Amino acid sequence: MLWSELLIPTLREAPADAEIASHRLLLRAGLVRKLAGGAYSFLPLGLRSLRKLETIIREEMNRAGAQEVLLPALHPRELWKKGPRYEAALPVMFAARSRTDTTADTEFLLGPTHEEVITELVAGHINSYRQLPKTFYQIQTKFRDEIRPRFGLMRAREFSMKDAYSFDATDDAAKLSYEKMYNAYKRIFARAGLRCVVVEADTGVMGGSFSHEFQVPCTIGESEVVFSDDGQYMAAIEKARTQPVPRTNPSSPSPAPEKFATPTAKTIEELTSQHSVPACDQIKTLAYLCDSRFVLLLLRGDHQLCEAKVGALGYQEYRPATEEEIVAALGAHPGSLGACGVDRKKIFKIHADLDLQEQLGMTTGANEDGFHLRQVDMGRDIRPDSYASLRTAQAGELTETGSPVRIERAIEVGHVFKLGTKYSDAFGAKYLDESGKSQTVVMGCYGIGVGRTLQAVVEQSHDDNGILWPVAIAPFTAAILQLDKSLSSEALKLRDELTALGVDAIVDDRDERPGVKFKDADLIGFPIRVTLGEKSLKAGGVELKWRHQKESTLVPLDQAAATVRQWAAAASDQ
Repeated sequence: MLWSELLIPTLREAPADAEIASHRLLLRAGLVRKLAGGAYSFLPLGLRSLRKLETIIREEMNRAGAQEVLLPALHPRELWKKGPRYEAALPVMFAARSRTDTTADTEFLLGPTHEEVITELVAGHINSYRQLPKTFYQIQTKFRDEIRPRFGLMRAREFSMKDAYSFDATDDAAKLSYEKMYNAYKRIFARAGLRCVVVEADTGVMGGSFSHEFQVPCTIGESEVVFSDDGQYMAAIEKARTQPVPRTNPSSPSPAPEKFATPTAKTIEELTSQHSVPACDQIKTLAYLCDSRFVLLLLRGDHQLCEAKVGALGYQEYRPATEEEIVAALGAHPGSLGACGVDRKKIFKIHADLDLQEQLGMTTGANEDGFHLRQVDMGRDIRPDSYASLRTAQAGELTETGSPVRIERAIEVGHVFKLGTKYSDAFGAKYLDESGKSQTVVMGCYGIGVGRTLQAVVEQSHDDNGILWPVAIAPFTAAILQLDKSLSSEALKLRDELTALGVDAIVDDRDERPGVKFKDADLIGFPIRVTLGEKSLKAGGVELKWRHQKESTLVPLDQAAATVRQWAAAASDQ
């Protein structure tokens, strides 16, 4: 391939709205261009890298026994209404309407993912245990109406995803399918040159019994991952369980709760400073609307709610209650709220964090503006419907083995879920077992953000001069920099020799100064640079240089192609 034949619009400076290094480099290297907020065009070099990544994904999916399909991006709204998460997913979905038929049945949604579509398909075609197990996958465009698309391909409105779905006869068989996909993901990210960690994760709106995230540690990541110092514990912040700073719990029950005036204390901090009540001795009461019902969430005053854990309580939709809704249910404004003596006809559930269990002598709001209650005992004065992990883990806390934890940011590139029967129940995906009895299919689902993974490689592998592509997904493995016009035939011959050896190479045949060619090659990040000029030929051959190394190696011209092939093969085997 000749540079002069391709569209490679490199930039010396990145657009002002490119906030992070990988976004700036994708734009500067001429790999992508922004069309609108959250929508990007892939240019020739960017598409080459994307296709190489897709090839790795396909090879590993096929190796794991999955079958490739291609499902529509346009989904009937009625299909989603049959499913278990329509209301929860609706805020992020784009809607479309037919111009020829405006009835309700012809309203469409642009698919953010395809659980509903694939389960409907399987329900219509799999009806016997002999047809199981089955795993299907696709690489398809998805659409999500992000409120704030940002960071280029990291959080886009239109993006490429590899999604896979497993269907099994039993729960044990579903675990085996999950393990196959889990291991396939590890191979995919390793081959793509990503340094990933795998963490236990929250299932969120997707649902299911358990899941794992594949995270790339990175300071600009939007996820938070909890690591123990001994390396034995890793979890997404939404799933992390740590031991809090202990509270001194009284050894005997408290006297009856006592109401006291707190006219200017409306926060945890004000109650501490004005009335000498430590935050760990306070009960923080948060009012939420969960599936349209009023719910109270209780935590220690020095702890913060991890909102994703509300979903783990079984709710599909949840949000903080408005001040008007709070007053109507509790008779007081935020700052004086509590769970003692509430009208249970107005409160659907009370959930307390595990660290409040059996705690005595606590202080909480009295549900009367300007008043609090002290000497409140959990279990006696407040009887929650359940205790659950609700709080966010904090740096420095300990794991069960006593190791301190730290919290680092990361980019989520893949997520695997064991779904169970949530979707197969909704769509009637059943089969007849060996005895002829009808059973529900057990499902799993597995996603990789393809464009996001590509950008995560750039974010993790770059320097001040540009991208450091791994050989496996570089736009071209080698760039031949032709420094003199008179060497056109030598450059083309070397390219052809490399092609014959299975190494893709681009010849920079532009009428540009050597410095421009060197800078562009480094910016784009071709792994191997081959410098072909009259000076190097007189010195004995061509100069070969790894992108990440400073020194070059002089190799005879007739040995250059074989040497590049050896270098590339060695890098691929690492």
